[in-house]
Amino acid sequence: MPAFARGMIHGGRWAAGPIVMVMTLALVGGCGRPSGPPRYPVTGRVTYAGSPLALGRISFEPDTSRTNKGPAGYGDIVDGRYATYRAMGAVGGPHRVVIEGYAGDTPEQRVKRRPLFPPFITTIDLPAGAAAIDFDVPTAAAR
Repeated sequence: MPAFARGMIHGGRWAAGPIVMVMTLALVGGCGRPSGPPRYPVTGRVTYAGSPLALGRISFEPDTSRTNKGPAGYGDIVDGRYATYRAMGAVGGPHRVVIEGYAGDTPEQRVKRRPLFPPFITTIDLPAGAAAIDFDVPTAAAR
């Protein structure tokens, strides 16, 4: 066997190593990056009938009727405060905000998620950046 062929056979292992490493780095380098439009954190307070809403959920849905698109942002409401989940923030622009409130003072009652009122829906224009926005769900929403 010629010397260059022996080098290829034995060197094939080390020659493939750098190629595999470069391909792996290229693939891993692309992982973890968010895809789609930028998302921003939204935090704030939610009151119901003038008091902090003990438990609930809030979602920010891009208002497609006003040409906004992208993924929805959402978070839990606990003791009247909310924050969208990390990497689950909202895109900027017009949104439909849906607030759900649940009854319960103890952890056991909270697990059952008995609604206090039908989903309360309002609209808002979110900035293209972090935002702190408070909401008041009126008692009329309970009807």
